[in-house]
Amino acid sequence: MTTEQLCYTLAEISGTPGDEHKVAEFVRQKLEEYNFTTYIDPLGNVIGNNNGSGKKILLAAHTDQVGLVVRGIDNKGFLLFDKIGGIDLRVLTGSEVIVHGKEELFGVICSTPPHLLTEEEKKSGIDISKLAIDVGYNREQIKSLVSPGDRVTLKNIQLKLLNGNISSAAFDDRACIAVILAALEKVKDKIKSVNLSVLFSVQEEVGLVGAKTGAFSVMPDQAIVLDVGFGDDPYTDKSLTISMNKGPSIGISPVLDKGLCSELTQICKNTAIPYQHDVMNGRTGTDADSISINGCGVKTALISLPLRYMHTANEIINIADIESTAKLLSEFLLKKEAENNA
Repeated sequence: MTTEQLCYTLAEISGTPGDEHKVAEFVRQKLEEYNFTTYIDPLGNVIGNNNGSGKKILLAAHTDQVGLVVRGIDNKGFLLFDKIGGIDLRVLTGSEVIVHGKEELFGVICSTPPHLLTEEEKKSGIDISKLAIDVGYNREQIKSLVSPGDRVTLKNIQLKLLNGNISSAAFDDRACIAVILAALEKVKDKIKSVNLSVLFSVQEEVGLVGAKTGAFSVMPDQAIVLDVGFGDDPYTDKSLTISMNKGPSIGISPVLDKGLCSELTQICKNTAIPYQHDVMNGRTGTDADSISINGCGVKTALISLPLRYMHTANEIINIADIESTAKLLSEFLLKKEAENNA
């Protein structure tokens, strides 16, 4: 399948923090197609090794998506819920959702008509404790199908937009998993000596959890973390965003290795890959923060894929950005192979 199709396929699989097993099994099988020895650890991370030699390089992206969790059922059958991860509360009211109970149920998050809101309610933000999910059943009907702890995801409507942009839920971070797999496809049968590991981590959205144990299992010498970055939109300070359709963004931060970031930048210059930089004054908010302090420390770089409307059902990425990011990763691996054989 094309990289675009792979992005859509990955985004369609439900996998909120702590419940990523469906995604894990899919990506584990994909890694095995590239002759990686794989396993799923007790936390749910997918870890693959190509059994190479020399310094160990790790490529990492996370499998989980933001979502919701059922916390109860009221006496009329409406589902009470809370968030898992930083889902954007502003887009919840009236949204279509899928409740992953004993069977998948479609529902709608309740929305009070604006005509019935008090003046105070119009001014205040969204209070998630006052929201509920309507699946159409009464309490007796729903309690046999849904239990507290069941997960809920926003209904995924996948769209192909203009100028190479595509939209879906869960592109954070499934699009970056697709980038890694596309890069492995590019270097297939060309990487013989590089000691390469891949980590598809769990629970990034609730505290970078899986990367802590996953990196400890791998113990890499160098790591490149793939995650999405804040794509530019009409309303956001341009200094806080990265441009769509301008290539991957190479992170610059105190927690990131300056030499490795410079190496990635030079590869872009040498191979005419469009790129940009994202400057952070501390932590990155990604798995790079956990991986960089693993063990005695890991030289870590962060590559960000521009994405608009993060943590909504309509995240937008650009196909050209995906392809150029995959090319950057593949060129990095080919460079390491050449250095090993020099």
